Amino acid sequence: MAMSQLLACVLLLVLVSDTHALVAQLTAPNRRSDGAVMMAKAKAKAKKPAKTKSAGGGFGSSKGFGGGAPKPVAIPSLELNTGAAIPSLAFGTYKCPPGDELAAALECAIAAGYRHFDTARAYQNEATIGAAIAASGLPREDFFITTKLWASDHGTDNTNLAIDQSLEALQTDYIDLLLLHGPDNGGSSAEEKIELRQQSWVAMEGRTEARAIGVSNFEQRHIESVLSCGSVTPAVNQIECHAQLAQIELRSYCAINGILIAAYGAVGAKGLRADPAVQAIAKAHKRTPAQVSLRYSLQRGGVALTKSVTPKRIVENAQLFDFELSPDEVSAMEALDSGPRSYWDNSGVP
Repeated sequence: MAMSQLLACVLLLVLVSDTHALVAQLTAPNRRSDGAVMMAKAKAKAKKPAKTKSAGGGFGSSKGFGGGAPKPVAIPSLELNTGAAIPSLAFGTYKCPPGDELAAALECAIAAGYRHFDTARAYQNEATIGAAIAASGLPREDFFITTKLWASDHGTDNTNLAIDQSLEALQTDYIDLLLLHGPDNGGSSAEEKIELRQQSWVAMEGRTEARAIGVSNFEQRHIESVLSCGSVTPAVNQIECHAQLAQIELRSYCAINGILIAAYGAVGAKGLRADPAVQAIAKAHKRTPAQVSLRYSLQRGGVALTKSVTPKRIVENAQLFDFELSPDEVSAMEALDSGPRSYWDNSGVP
């Protein structure tokens, strides 16, 4: 990371207010439970944040910073239906190509307290994330890695090969959460698409290196297609979800079945952040509209994904656990639901 970026991120970390959230224990189970459905619930157990690597005056060093290293934000965790803990705020890396810029952003994010990193085979940046975690000086078990299998990875052999390649790129012997990135694939018919998807799900169930498995961009019928062929209930459904796209019916279905929602696009589009209601709430709490949108997603339950390569925003987007939206403010956000999608639309996928 360039020294100017290091100093910028560190100064921001020093200036942010103390957070009162608790860090949940990120204890990883040896194996998924056999399809047991447990409702996701907030963890209240506290764990002292681990110090970042201390070397040469970097983020984890007290050198040059008033005798004390910046304190990372304590990010609470939720419980998956496997019993494993998953940090409620994830650092997303969509449209972040591998290279120095992403490496610098990851270093800043780790210093800021992020421990949940979301990637995918399609992003082509798994190796950069694996290298950043390895270079952090923190134990692998302090981190939670989510990655995803692309459409071309569907099918038994393709899935197993893709998992092996992800493990190698991430420099790890296990993946905390492995998702099917979407329900669609290269099948030439509806029947073949479903068959390839189901083959992948069964193959994922058989890989003990995947400590939890789930889906992304799945609608109810797609979830039912994997439930009908396997024995493990998806731990997570990662979907676009924010105040303007509430996904009420799908969220309800997932909650009934013990499937945790991970909301990407949680900061919403520029139109959401510019909405007068969001602006008013942000002003009342002395927060940014992005922070208000992320806080709203967290209060609805589930994981919220955020993404930035800018040190200022990386730090700001983690400052979510020392304020809370009132019931009236939540209602004002809920009233913005208008249904537009910015990303995947799988309504035509069998």
